[in-house]
Amino acid sequence: GVRCVDETSYRLDGVNYWMWVATSEATCVLFLAPTRSSKEVKSLLGEDFSGILSSDCWSAYGLQEAAYKQKCLAHIERELVSLGGSSFAANRDFAQQVFVILHSARQVYQQYHDGKMSRTQLATFRVIVEAELAHVLDHPPKKGWPVDAQTLAKRFNRHWNEWFTFLSHPEVKPDNNDAERALRPVVVHRKVSGGARSHWGGQLVAMMFSFLETMRLREKNAVQELFNLLANGGL
Repeated sequence: GVRCVDETSYRLDGVNYWMWVATSEATCVLFLAPTRSSKEVKSLLGEDFSGILSSDCWSAYGLQEAAYKQKCLAHIERELVSLGGSSFAANRDFAQQVFVILHSARQVYQQYHDGKMSRTQLATFRVIVEAELAHVLDHPPKKGWPVDAQTLAKRFNRHWNEWFTFLSHPEVKPDNNDAERALRPVVVHRKVSGGARSHWGGQLVAMMFSFLETMRLREKNAVQELFNLLANGGL
C-alpha cells in the first residue's frame, strides 16, 4: 500500500527528540525517536517495506527501500512560489515554467479521479510532463540559472523518478498532506505543553495521537471506541 511519512521535532524533558508518523488509508502510527536519521524510518516502516513511500525530500527517506516513491509536490510548489518573487528574472522564469508543468500534472490526475481519463492515458501523460520538465532543466539561460533556481533544478534531477509517480499509480496522492495532517495535533500539543517530561510521557503522547488519528481515518467516534476497549478488557 501507500505510506505517507513525515516528522516533526518534539521536546522531551528539554531535549530535542523527533515525532515520526506513517499513515495509510485506515491507520496512523506515530513513533517517538531520538534522531532524525534513516534508521528511524526503517524502525517505522520495516527493512523490507515494499509499498509506495510518499514523503518530502529529507535525506533520511532516500535510504528507505520501497517499490516506488513519491515526493510531495506541495513542498516544492511552495518554494517555487517564493522563487517567483525573486528580484532575478531568471528565477521567476524558472518558477513559472516548472509551476505550469506541475499544475498540468495535477489537473490530469484530478480528471482521472473524476472519471474523465483512463489509467493508460494518465500514465502516458507522465511521459509528457517529464519531457517538459527535462526540457526546462536542460535549457538554462546563457548565463545559467541563478543559485536559487539551480538548487531546485538539482533537487528535481536528484529525485527524478519520484515526482510523478502519482500519474503511474493514481492511488498515490501528489502531496504528503495526510502525514502533515496527522502531525498537526502533535505540533499544537507541543506548543501548548512544551513537550513531555519523561520518555514514558512522550510515548504516551505518540500512542494517544496514533489512536485518535486512526479513529478519524476510520470515521469512528474515538471516545466511544475507547470506552468499548476499556469495557471489553481490550487494553
